[in-house]
Amino acid sequence: MKTIPTYTKSWTEIEWMLAEAQEQVLEQRAKFKHRKRIRDKEGCRRAAAKFSRAKGMVDVLTWVIGGKNAPDPMAGFEEVGESQFLGDRFRSYMNRI
Repeated sequence: MKTIPTYTKSWTEIEWMLAEAQEQVLEQRAKFKHRKRIRDKEGCRRAAAKFSRAKGMVDVLTWVIGGKNAPDPMAGFEEVGESQFLGDRFRSYMNRI
């Protein structure tokens, strides 16, 4: 069975979305660090969630465009086991950036 793509986005639009997502990654990282410095726990949580969403968009769009060394956006999902607490892993990741 052959599938026909239903998307209507041009490469220019996809590249623009990638640029916007990259901007959001930087902005949300800065907001997270600022909120952490002023001890705004709820603000940290929101910034971390927005950062994660933007980072995912960057990974997917870079992969779609076929960027050099583009990571597989689905890589890592199989590593998550029931014994790992995701919140601890995410906090650990955000502390490294």
